[in-house]
Amino acid sequence: MRICPACQISYDGSVTRCAHDNRRLLTVAAFERSMDDALIGTVLAERYDILDRLGVGGMGTVYRAEQRALGRDVAVKVLRRELGRDPDTVARFHREAQALSNLRHPNTVAVLDFGQTPDGLLFLVMELLEGEMLSTRLRRDGALPVSEALRIATGILRSLAEAHRAGIVHRDLKPDNIFLARVEAHADAEELVKVVDFGVAKIRPGGVDAPIDPLSTQEGTVFGTPRYMSPEQAQGRPLDGRSDLYAVGVMLFQMLTGVVPFGEDDAVVVMAHHIMTPPPRVLDLNPAGNIHPSLDALVAASLQKRPGDRPASAEEFLRAIEALPVEGARAGLTSGPFGGSARHPRVTATRTATLLALLLGLGIALFTALPMRRRALAPLAPAGPAAPPRPTPAPPAPVPEAVAPVALPPPDPASAPAAYVDDAPSPAVATRARRRRSHRRSTSRTPVVSVTSPPPAPPHAPYPRWSD
Repeated sequence: MRICPACQISYDGSVTRCAHDNRRLLTVAAFERSMDDALIGTVLAERYDILDRLGVGGMGTVYRAEQRALGRDVAVKVLRRELGRDPDTVARFHREAQALSNLRHPNTVAVLDFGQTPDGLLFLVMELLEGEMLSTRLRRDGALPVSEALRIATGILRSLAEAHRAGIVHRDLKPDNIFLARVEAHADAEELVKVVDFGVAKIRPGGVDAPIDPLSTQEGTVFGTPRYMSPEQAQGRPLDGRSDLYAVGVMLFQMLTGVVPFGEDDAVVVMAHHIMTPPPRVLDLNPAGNIHPSLDALVAASLQKRPGDRPASAEEFLRAIEALPVEGARAGLTSGPFGGSARHPRVTATRTATLLALLLGLGIALFTALPMRRRALAPLAPAGPAAPPRPTPAPPAPVPEAVAPVALPPPDPASAPAAYVDDAPSPAVATRARRRRSHRRSTSRTPVVSVTSPPPAPPHAPYPRWSD
């Protein structure tokens, strides 16, 4: 789409010149820049003389201006023109600006005024700061000393603590929104950390719970910056202060290593990494940076995927930094809620439970596999016909009652055989009985025949015959 800079009529397609005055059409970005330049030298809302342009961001343009009533220089941020065309967005802007004007912490940029011009431009008036953005220092110096990184992170967290208590979530924390201000009245004093654009990222068409379009989410846009975006924000879920703490963890990681955890150029790929990929460790990327393992553990804790695994609040994050046994943290304590270990305590407990579960599963698998191994080594019986079912045994017969013995008459010697009458049998009868017993024993023996050996030879001589 292209727009005529004179009549502000938009054209679709391949049209390059306006149909009314034949002016050359401008792209939307070029038109916005031309409108921004057109504000220089004008009076905004009859109170602020626009002197110069300081910078351009995703939400709008920041100008240096003079407040006529007080004669002081201020910073005026004029939001993009399309934001002033949506009534819901305008109402949301006024609510957020009113809440921001109540933030008084020294680490938060002061909001002095806000409003809307007759032609629909929304603007915020803030204190004018002298210094540089954190992004500028990181591009110039790379990784910062540990003491400086902790000092900057502490200033950011102190600002967040007040805002989160007021129910305000920044939603777009990044080095471009952290200003390192110089105080002219105290030339020797340390620079003051200032969080800017507080709550402005929440002001977007469609409401704060509108889904995020990953393809249109680029650095500096109203939806957030992918390289500093929490997993829940990348998924379009409702946010709380722990989403800002994730962004602080990313910035602290960058200040200690000189790089962000996920630095790909594709916004969709970066957000996918924030959702699924564990970030690298600070000690792995900067082993020579004199970084204490407790500080490495704290950064890793702030970059956890689940909000519940991060520090619960900005105050808890601050206490953890103050408890670090490193230069730049408050002395007196040797360990904090996330110190003393190279891992977050919740992560350590989870990994310990996982290891125990794996060991238990391995033991069960070995115990189960041992009998199976024995059965596999045992010889298999040849397959044959199925055995018939075994009959069910009959119940035992009832034991009869005891019967009195019957007295038998004595044998009659006259009717008994002679062998049983004499005390000793005759020699002929005894010989015949002995031969019969020997014959029965010899005929009852079954020779053992081998499958592979030939049948045994017959005996050398038959048994002797005898007659009665």
